[in-house]
Amino acid sequence: MNKILKPKLSLGWRLFFAVLLSMISIVTVALFLMREKVSSSFADYALKIELDRLQEVSTEIEMQYAQQQNWSFLPDDPQQKQVWITQELLRLYQNKNQVAVPSTAKSARPKPLPVAKPAKPAAPEKPQPPSAAEPAEPGDHIILPPPPPLPPPPPDFVAVNSPIELQSEDQIPSLISRITLLDQEHRYLAGRPINQNLGGSRPLYFDKQIIAYLFVHQSKLPSDAMSKDFLQEQADTIAIIIALSIGLSGIAALLLALHFRRPIRRLVNGARSLSEGHFNTRLNSQRSDELGELAHSFNQLAEKLELAEQSRRQWVADTSHELRTPISVLRAQLEALQDGIRLATPDNIALMLRQVLSLNKLIDELYELAKSDIGTLQYQMHETDLWQLIAEETDNFKEKIQHADLQLMLGTKPARSLIEADSERLRQVIHNLLENAVRYTHAGGTINISASCTADQLHIQLEDSAPAVPPNAITRLGERFYRVEGSRNRAHGGSGLGLALCRRILDAHHATIEFSHSSLGGLCVSMHFPLSENKL
Repeated sequence: MNKILKPKLSLGWRLFFAVLLSMISIVTVALFLMREKVSSSFADYALKIELDRLQEVSTEIEMQYAQQQNWSFLPDDPQQKQVWITQELLRLYQNKNQVAVPSTAKSARPKPLPVAKPAKPAAPEKPQPPSAAEPAEPGDHIILPPPPPLPPPPPDFVAVNSPIELQSEDQIPSLISRITLLDQEHRYLAGRPINQNLGGSRPLYFDKQIIAYLFVHQSKLPSDAMSKDFLQEQADTIAIIIALSIGLSGIAALLLALHFRRPIRRLVNGARSLSEGHFNTRLNSQRSDELGELAHSFNQLAEKLELAEQSRRQWVADTSHELRTPISVLRAQLEALQDGIRLATPDNIALMLRQVLSLNKLIDELYELAKSDIGTLQYQMHETDLWQLIAEETDNFKEKIQHADLQLMLGTKPARSLIEADSERLRQVIHNLLENAVRYTHAGGTINISASCTADQLHIQLEDSAPAVPPNAITRLGERFYRVEGSRNRAHGGSGLGLALCRRILDAHHATIEFSHSSLGGLCVSMHFPLSENKL
């Protein structure tokens, strides 16, 4: 079955949508809470204003209570109780307008009229209003124009004789329908019957004591056009803020996504380049965040891969070169014998045998080094006296040392020398080190082997005399196929694999090897082994 391919959504787009939705959610919730807070605060503010508008009716009720000393002035009929506050407000409104009309007319006159005096009898005549040209004489009667009609009552006072029908809170916009008179114990006296306690109250006093409360039920809808306009403007403003916030959030999310997407894209392209074998690929690691650390790690990996590739190529080149040399010598000898140039004498056969043995040794070292690299080189670990093993191996080298006109100095046995090791592998290490010392030390020189121990380590030092190793070659000792130029070169034999193999074997024993200049003038090889827990 063919695998169904899902549509690919890049990490940049995922980050963009994630950031955008997060910012939109935060902005929406914040603005919703702000809108609710504004509505709630405005409702409280409007309720305080409505309570302040009840100043006149509060004073009127306090005066009536002061005259009666009780609530007997309230109607007994339940339906009349519901409209009583409405009637009182209408009566106060009408009285206020009746008083306002004469005062207005009086203020329109330029000066008060003189008091009329008795006049002589005269023929009846229709009185005329005084004109500006003919001022009124004393005693004339002035007929005033009729007062203007009363303004119509506000919509709150329509149908005041009908009982108040209980409606839902969302359908009670008018103040007049939301007023209730309660006694000092918050019991119902008049006005709208109480069906919920959401609202505010205004206390009424008599003789400095609270006698009642005018309770106003809070409405969820604004009670006048100004309030509606205010809330509508707030809603429009919040809608504009939401639209701008979403737009700005989208821009911020896009910039943030691009900010992270570009370095990620460079990492993807760099990894693809490495997979194609371009190990010289490097990334800009100037960022100070995690992506910068990732780019720095990528560069380190690329550098190590490049070094590994160079090492692999050098390994192949050196291996082919080392194999070609003895094979070329052997081939030349055989061709000479075949052509009759040389005879099959014992010396010629011995020469060819030496080349075969050298080739066999090189192949064995390559094989063991390869096995060590892949971790298949076998070790038989057991408790071994390392100093005794060194003494046995140096005893086997006495003939070679004497033949090279060298002097061997073996130090005293240390207090502890037992380690967990493969004795045959360590013999191979000591053999290689002694072989190098005998091969590269000038005649008449000295080879010195000493040992010391600390609380948990055994230290072995092998020093030889001149010639010395150049300073720039000390750090490269132990590399595969590396040979020191000058006196320590291939003229004395060696493939450059011995020290590399020694390092691998010591690593398997959790030991270390170091190379430095010797006080005798040659090379100093220091090895550090962990001591066995058995102190005997």
